Amino acid sequence: MNIMTIKATENFHAGQKAPSDIIEILKKEYDVRMTFFDELPTKKFFKKITKRLNYTYQFLRSRIKKEVVLLQFPYPETSKILNPIFLFNMKFLNKKKTIVLIHDLNGLRYQDDYIHQVEIKRLKKIKYIIVHNDIMKQKLIDNGIDKNNIYVLELFDYLCDDTFNKEKNKLNKKNLKVVYAGNLAKEKSPFIHEIKDRKINYTLNLYGIGIDKDISKKIIYNGKYSAEILPSKLDGNLGLIWDGLATEEDSNIGMKNYTKINNPHKMSCYMAAGLPVIVWNKSAISKFVKKYDLGYTINSIEDISKIDLSDYEEKLEKVLKVREKVINGYYTKRIIEKILKDMGEL
Repeated sequence: MNIMTIKATENFHAGQKAPSDIIEILKKEYDVRMTFFDELPTKKFFKKITKRLNYTYQFLRSRIKKEVVLLQFPYPETSKILNPIFLFNMKFLNKKKTIVLIHDLNGLRYQDDYIHQVEIKRLKKIKYIIVHNDIMKQKLIDNGIDKNNIYVLELFDYLCDDTFNKEKNKLNKKNLKVVYAGNLAKEKSPFIHEIKDRKINYTLNLYGIGIDKDISKKIIYNGKYSAEILPSKLDGNLGLIWDGLATEEDSNIGMKNYTKINNPHKMSCYMAAGLPVIVWNKSAISKFVKKYDLGYTINSIEDISKIDLSDYEEKLEKVLKVREKVINGYYTKRIIEKILKDMGEL
């Protein structure tokens, strides 16, 4: 299998964690040949030419050798070099042996109709498309993509250290700890700055970029870590998945609106950490949480203080079962195996 993806970069957010994990999981199962498309253009003329010729060679080789190709979406179209050459070379791919795994739909993410139409046009050329959930699947069907071409991943896997101490998450209702990991900047997570100490009965432990100090006595900054070790650093009983304002006032704009169709990678991180979750009731991931009883759903941040934790231990046991799956690549292996069987490759 040839895997084509954007070149990974070192950072303290999960942007490249999921694509990198996909590659690592499949390397253990199949004969994988990786092709990285560097999203940063070079200023040196001969390097530009070499890159372009190499991209063409990789696509042609895949076609000639009848390889199964997995493309991680969105495609690397951000640079002036990659945009025309990548899309031109797409014509060489065998539609019947090409899989697209969607990480993000940027047209819907940024509510940009032009980007959305371009993405749909790209996806209509693919026979095997992997989406996050049934809601994302329906979005694509509504936009004219054949339902028989769409496969549901359910949850992204999250490779990390297998060491885990169940006692770490032992619940103390008098000292409840809620974890929030991600982009902490005010424009991305304004709810953090709206929370008043007097209105909450828990400590909110923050991890990530965007701030570098405690916000209050109950909202504590705990630093930033690489995605690989983050699950082992999270100190808490519950993992919070939330975007935008503390209420539902912004439910139809920005990232909160996007959570109605996508599976945040944060969910996989919390599962890897063995944390039951708190999610917005209208988010797509809430369906998964309810189906497998992995946490609690809320309508506003204020609802966290009202959560009945009497069934916490039962939810924790179910989370630990999902944890075993995500840290071992279960969801990726399952969906790829299904598609390869449909292709007649297995």
